[in-house]
Amino acid sequence: MARNRLRKEVRRRLYGFGRRVASRVRDSRRQRFIEEMIAGLVIGGHTHLTKIARAIGSGTSNVHAAEKRLSRHLDSEHWTMRPIIDGLLEDSAAMVSEATLIVGDLTDIAKYYARYLEGLGRVRDASDPEKRTAPGYVLFEAYARVGRWQLFPLAIEPLCTYSGAPTSENEEILAHFARIHAATGGRGTWVWDRGGDRRELLVPMLRTQMAFIVRQRGDREIITAGGRRISEERLAAEIYQRRRPSRWPLRGWTWVESVTIPETPQHEMLLVFFWRFPGDAPLILLVSPRARRAGRTGEWFVKAYRRRWGVEDATRGIKQQFHLEAFLVRSWRSIRRLICLVAIAFFWLNLWGEDRYHNLCEAFVCHPWRLPKEVTYLFDWLATQIGRFLHPKPQIALFGQFDTG
Repeated sequence: MARNRLRKEVRRRLYGFGRRVASRVRDSRRQRFIEEMIAGLVIGGHTHLTKIARAIGSGTSNVHAAEKRLSRHLDSEHWTMRPIIDGLLEDSAAMVSEATLIVGDLTDIAKYYARYLEGLGRVRDASDPEKRTAPGYVLFEAYARVGRWQLFPLAIEPLCTYSGAPTSENEEILAHFARIHAATGGRGTWVWDRGGDRRELLVPMLRTQMAFIVRQRGDREIITAGGRRISEERLAAEIYQRRRPSRWPLRGWTWVESVTIPETPQHEMLLVFFWRFPGDAPLILLVSPRARRAGRTGEWFVKAYRRRWGVEDATRGIKQQFHLEAFLVRSWRSIRRLICLVAIAFFWLNLWGEDRYHNLCEAFVCHPWRLPKEVTYLFDWLATQIGRFLHPKPQIALFGQFDTG
């Protein structure tokens, strides 16, 4: 595919996607704003409005005026982005089938030097080696895992409890669960790390018949099939002593027990133990009744939990590719809208895993401007390549001299 033809085709698809998303609001001025923001986030790869304005310009346009216009729309109280947020959930939920994994997590946005941002709370910076607390926000994330690497966002929203709102973190998470559960029609299996095994979350999830796999800390008290009340760690130690194989399996050893929890004894669940090597601490997973389906063995649940790592890839992709932690908007309204627009840009980049984008992916791989980096996470490579390829002033030093192998 010729260079100019490829560039025009990618721009056509990007702006066409932006127009379809923007058509959910009625005001033509807001439609133009949404279309430009989505394209600017993809091309500019940054949440700074100046860089977004520069990315959607011609190279000679007034960047300062465009930045002011985008800022006014972003903070305007005279319109709502609720149709856009609901549309994103609807589009991602349409890709969820019974076999789909829905990976969820909470992530932090640390703003060490922020002083005047609305709704600023205190968060623990997970990326800091010392795990310090810092001013910032906490985001609820939920993605539908499709194919080998695609992660379509069902919801990426900041929790307002950290800003002093009269609610709790658990209530906000359960509200997101309810919205997504209704949008997907109950399809899909949720996968959560140890933070999702709180009683305040598990009991409502069981009552609404959600399918989930949640990693356990090991200190939870459970009831065995024989009626014994015992902690998960102690049960794991007993199983390891009595049942461990004499010849250790090459891929590790898995054991499954039917259990209930004292809070809801009517729901029979599975407790999955996995030891990778002899003597290691086991991986402990709690599986809801709705997630117990034909063909799903203990090994399947362990493999499904390992695929939860995709949410870490998505978080890294959003934070690094769009520089989410570097945003400069101040109001709570602007922050929420900006995060939603980042999620939509992330959605479009994940569409490149579909067959209809195969020829464009191949054209980028074989292009003379190909970035000479090993492709380990296709989203990251494509996002960088598309941004530099469509930018009016791409920052590439030596065009046409990269390795095309």
